[in-house]
Amino acid sequence: MISFNYITREGERIDQLADRFYGGMHGISILADANMSVPLDAIFPMGTVLIIPIIDDTQVITNDNLPPWKR
Repeated sequence: MISFNYITREGERIDQLADRFYGGMHGISILADANMSVPLDAIFPMGTVLIIPIIDDTQVITNDNLPPWKR
């Protein structure tokens, strides 16, 4: 798996990072799986090093049946 390290800034949350790197909340499970040794608290302390997997768009599972505001 290809990935890169990301160092969090004060106040960042896993949902924000999932949206930034993967375009939605489905990215939370990707980040959680790649960072099993990191407590995925509500807010990360500044300087937390996370592994951000680089995924192919075909690996992202989405549900097209959801309304647009939930996608």
